[in-house]
Amino acid sequence: MSISCLTLLWGARRARPSSAAATGALRYRFADKTWAQAGLLGEVGQAHDIFGRQSYRLIGLPLSGHIDTTDNDLDPGQGFRLSGSLTPALGYGDVGRSLLAAKVQASAYHAFDEERRAILAGRVALGSVTGGGIARIPASWRMFAGGGGSVRGYEYRSIAPRDAFGRLIGGRSLFEASLEARFRVTETIGIVPFVDTGAAFDTSFPGGGEALRWGVGLGLRYHTAIGPIRLDLATPLNRRRGEQPFAFYISLGQAF
Repeated sequence: MSISCLTLLWGARRARPSSAAATGALRYRFADKTWAQAGLLGEVGQAHDIFGRQSYRLIGLPLSGHIDTTDNDLDPGQGFRLSGSLTPALGYGDVGRSLLAAKVQASAYHAFDEERRAILAGRVALGSVTGGGIARIPASWRMFAGGGGSVRGYEYRSIAPRDAFGRLIGGRSLFEASLEARFRVTETIGIVPFVDTGAAFDTSFPGGGEALRWGVGLGLRYHTAIGPIRLDLATPLNRRRGEQPFAFYISLGQAF
């Protein structure tokens, strides 16, 4: 193992709701954009929701990996990306004693011409957390869909199981998928019709009890030297009462 391929990573974050986590990790690089990582996680949190007050502490071992064969970080035209994470953890307090969270995401890109004027891009993501009923899952570990990097057209983290009064609970599993057709109209202007779908589920594996939510839209790309500026307008196809009919997103780089 070359020492230049081994990286020590430290971090701290404030998770939702009212929780704080600290991590330390070692990363081994097999190539410039291909790596594996292992670390330690400590998390302390409190939450108050329909299940009552939840106070907990976690000690975990986050494992993750990433493979990237694409030709451009912000505007890929060929190749694929595959990333995954697995975090076993011991819980103390008002959560399950043994927790396991996993997520995998894959995306692929195909340009139909050498000038990359027409590109088909797709993405799929799956997630699961086990270790007890939803009331015993830490609030910050529960799964939600919706938003600019998920199912566009819906509010951020608004797609998840709800209680009888319509209040969000969160899920124990997740499924998301997106498909985009990226067309370059001029050297700097592009248009991108897209469709997204996804849901969070109350079961530990996707597919139980929740209908998939669908969003469609049209994006505008302004290509610059550092990457495309993304403007997306999306509408939810099966929105709930009270949800907005449109959502607008702007960022640097493609959606995925």
